[in-house]
Amino acid sequence: MKVLIVGARHPWRMERAIQRALDRAGHSTVLFDDRRSARWVGRRLTQLRIRRLARRFAPDFVFLSKCLRLDLETVEEVIRGRPNAMWYHDPQWHADQALPEIAHITAVGRMAETFFVTGFVREWQNLGLPAAFLPAAGAREIAPGRPEPAAATTVAFIGAGYDPTRADFLRALGRAVPTRVYGPGWEPWRTELAWSGGPVEGPAFATACASAEYSLGILPARAAGATTYASDRMWMVMLAGGLYLGPDAPGIRELLRDGEHCFWYRDLADCIQRIRALEGQPDLRARVRRQGEAFVREHHTYDARVPFLLARREWQNPLD
Repeated sequence: MKVLIVGARHPWRMERAIQRALDRAGHSTVLFDDRRSARWVGRRLTQLRIRRLARRFAPDFVFLSKCLRLDLETVEEVIRGRPNAMWYHDPQWHADQALPEIAHITAVGRMAETFFVTGFVREWQNLGLPAAFLPAAGAREIAPGRPEPAAATTVAFIGAGYDPTRADFLRALGRAVPTRVYGPGWEPWRTELAWSGGPVEGPAFATACASAEYSLGILPARAAGATTYASDRMWMVMLAGGLYLGPDAPGIRELLRDGEHCFWYRDLADCIQRIRALEGQPDLRARVRRQGEAFVREHHTYDARVPFLLARREWQNPLD
């Protein structure tokens, strides 16, 4: 099958990982980075470039990401008469239709045959989108890293500093247990956090996970009410050999089992209590870390998602 992918070409972004997974499955792929094209040649020429590419490549299937630099008329022409699907990884923004970027994503999602999201399915369906649940995933190429003594810590958090509630959580946690923070956007709290500055990707990401006893997940404030929603960071951490400690939510335990694949916490106090309770159980932590990586590697890579994307059918949970 020939598949046209619209999205970022960055090696650790979802679209590039999907392309590698499709290639491994024997499909022929082309990835068109609409944002990069718009930076290089402008928005108007970007419309012409992808229309010409679609005519020449004649894809059997079109995979859409956000398409932020494509006009709606261009998207309609590219997918016309072709099976297609869109996969949106940040579904908690459904209520922010006044934002131009979210309104555009919503409009593209209404055009797609299937609008896959990693949570808040009903909320997107109520906006008239053909939403279906498909959890995020991790790239199969991610491998466990080696601990680095200089980066050793009890807790590591890898993520962007756009949410003050995350900063509040990390500051309080850091007063209780050693906590290191990685990722962009933490400048407002740089004097209050053990921040390593800037993003970590690839081998550096794996090293950060391996050097911490726990790799932490924190839901942003706008994800309040989440059920099965979780960032792709969860899967990436576990593929990198990290022991994931994440926020409990109704439905999240349907994805991973507490004490078998990872550990869940209810709130800040419970997070601290769980860390302290597990302090004297290194064998349990090591076992959960190994089991978590093995389970994610089998069931939660982009390779495992490809059949659901191409068939435009909702995900089937291996734990059911």
